Amino acid sequence: MFAIRQIIEDPQDTIAFPPELRHRRTEVIFIAIDQEPDLVTTSQRPSLASLAGCWEGEAMDRAPQGDYEIRRDF
Repeated sequence: MFAIRQIIEDPQDTIAFPPELRHRRTEVIFIAIDQEPDLVTTSQRPSLASLAGCWEGEAMDRAPQGDYEIRRDF
């Protein structure tokens, strides 16, 4: 699959079609970008150590999982 992603700040009445996509079956999707998405950087993610000890309440018992499926050997 060949794809071109291009953000156009001020689109005109016509859009230039890339030569690489001419004479090929092509899908065109127009999406208006009202604002930039909020990206979470690595420094903003909580570390695994910060989550330790966060569970509150009693531990739950695990329900029975049923019998193990017997499979044929290869």
